[in-house]
Amino acid sequence: MKFKLVKQQDEKDCGIACLSMILSYYKTEVPISKLRDHSGTDLEGTSAYGLKKCIEKFNFNCQAVQADSEVWKEKQLAMPLIAHVLIDQSYFHYVVVYKVKEGMLYIADPDKGIKVQSISEFEKQWTGVLLLMTPNQKYTPTTEKVNSITSFLPILFKQKGIIAHIVLASFFITLFGILGSYYFQGIIDSFIPNQTLSTLNTVSIGLIFVYFFQVLFEYSRGYLLIVLGQRMSISVMLSYFKHVLKLPMTFFSTRKSGEIISRFLDANKIIDALASATLSMFLDVGMVVIIGAVLFVQNQILFFISLATIPFYVVAILAFVKAFDRSNEQEMAAGATLNASIIESLEGIETIKAYNGEEKVYNKIDQQFVKLMKKSFKQSNLDNIQQGFKHGIQLVSSVLILWIGSYFVIDGTISLGQLITFNSLLIFFTDPLQNIINLQVKMQTAQVANRRLNEIFYIEPERIEGSQTKNITSKIFNDGITIDNVSFSYGMKAPVIQNITTFIPQNAKIALVGVSGSGKSTLAKLLVHFYSPSEGAISYQKINMQDIDLHFLRDHVTYVPQESFFFHGTILENLTFGLSEEPSFEKVIEICDFVQLSDYINQQTLRFDTLIEEGGSNLSGGQKQRLALARALLKDAEVLILDEATSGMDTLLEHTIIQNLKNLSDKTIIFIAHHLSIAKACDHVLVMDQGKLVEQGTHDELRYNRGMYQKLWEINN
Repeated sequence: MKFKLVKQQDEKDCGIACLSMILSYYKTEVPISKLRDHSGTDLEGTSAYGLKKCIEKFNFNCQAVQADSEVWKEKQLAMPLIAHVLIDQSYFHYVVVYKVKEGMLYIADPDKGIKVQSISEFEKQWTGVLLLMTPNQKYTPTTEKVNSITSFLPILFKQKGIIAHIVLASFFITLFGILGSYYFQGIIDSFIPNQTLSTLNTVSIGLIFVYFFQVLFEYSRGYLLIVLGQRMSISVMLSYFKHVLKLPMTFFSTRKSGEIISRFLDANKIIDALASATLSMFLDVGMVVIIGAVLFVQNQILFFISLATIPFYVVAILAFVKAFDRSNEQEMAAGATLNASIIESLEGIETIKAYNGEEKVYNKIDQQFVKLMKKSFKQSNLDNIQQGFKHGIQLVSSVLILWIGSYFVIDGTISLGQLITFNSLLIFFTDPLQNIINLQVKMQTAQVANRRLNEIFYIEPERIEGSQTKNITSKIFNDGITIDNVSFSYGMKAPVIQNITTFIPQNAKIALVGVSGSGKSTLAKLLVHFYSPSEGAISYQKINMQDIDLHFLRDHVTYVPQESFFFHGTILENLTFGLSEEPSFEKVIEICDFVQLSDYINQQTLRFDTLIEEGGSNLSGGQKQRLALARALLKDAEVLILDEATSGMDTLLEHTIIQNLKNLSDKTIIFIAHHLSIAKACDHVLVMDQGKLVEQGTHDELRYNRGMYQKLWEINN
């Protein structure tokens, strides 16, 4: 049985691509995105433990073993299996070994494809780790595929009016072309031999007018094709972007930005293929049938010679199918990697310059760009070779038609004008036939893009509506927060927070402290449901967070990170971003005074209309944090979570703002802080260490308690 190769879609997907191959071998088809979720694949890739836990969810037994070369001599070795390798002594990778024969390993590499290696050659890369996978008694094959390219057809059907006009315009263009072909027959067979100049003049002037209308119809068709393409781009690309915006935070934390963006660009390939397929279905097929009938009437033998070339076209298509599939996958994956690196470099430009790393970054991008160019060249060259074969078939066909047709003219079977007309009409037969045949390349490219795009569409968006949404009011956020035995881990990694239980009273000012990496920010993100607890529950007025509408929750619980993002726009636009109701200008000024931002704004010539650059690049750290605080306070949420939100300010300014916040009697505020002076000013302190809540109480209770808080206090002071 031929082993089915599954190519990795993104840089870190080799492990789950191998899992997909194993499952496919046992007749189970599962979307890559689902395997990603089950295995805990993230920006660092997939662990062997993650692969094991994932395959076990599908009723497989999985054993991870450390072996040596003797293992390949085992006759009972379960195949296929996953092997862990080290590529070029620089990065780890997973491959599937599906057969051992005469000292050779048959390997399905999700990056490089199918290959055969000797055991000794494979050992140079192999780490010795194998994952042996076999279905257990509970296993039953299942099929759960992502949508095919036909899922985009409803978008196309919405543009049926434009498509009808395009088809109509194309019909008239073809009709005028056919009339032009018969003009040559008239000249050769009638007008010149009979010297009917008046008829020649009339027909020639008429044909000029016909060609004038042909040009107008060609312009109209081109214009409508542009409109169709743009409307489809809006539908496909914006629906993808809208879906991405609604995806949970786990999606963004496990994927690089470039990989997400590359799929956005891949949508163009789907649009191009759908538009081409539609026109071929309505126009090219019709033209082939109509012109074929005309050619058949003209001369049956010459027509069948034309048909005889079709099998050669089919061979030219089938010979390149696998090569195109492989080339498309490689080109799109290389493009995604390059996009991710460029975005990463631009986001980290300050660090790059601070460490004189421009040359190193350039060399990395250069290597990835060259790799993309090689993949792109391979793709274009494949297309070029195939087009050469097709063009060669067309030229040979044309020579055969004229060659054999010339004998018919000599024999008097047909006239010279009829032969010239037949050859001219043949273009209107072969061109649409070529369009239908050329769909293969576009459809293959589109299918690869579709797999990548629909893998994202398959991922469920955040569940916005909670089950009790209609029955709750904002009063639930004024009755304290209960955290009951909450644990959380990212994917298959060790828990970041473990068994945290506490209660945060209404309108309390709470300090959450601990060393870096103790889980403070993760707990804060759980409170706004960026992530769901792995165990336990978070409740507002005894209502489980899972039952609360996400938008409703985030309207009343605001999280302010240490590094808030600012969009290119005015100060006022950034201050009011995301607010359901526009605040009064008096309220804006009041809040800016509250966070000590007014002096900065008053120094600006345009004041609130002053432009902020993307990411707030023209603001200092303290200015950005005050702006972020003002934005959060304008939202007027009952619960405010400040994650190191004042760390960029000077001590005096920070003290003033903390005191102002402490005096807000109608808000519950959670301060995540390294500066323990903030903790001292709070009503209650929660101390975290290694993901656990190790102490809680007031500053005075913890100050001399000989625990973690005392250590932190002594270090800070």
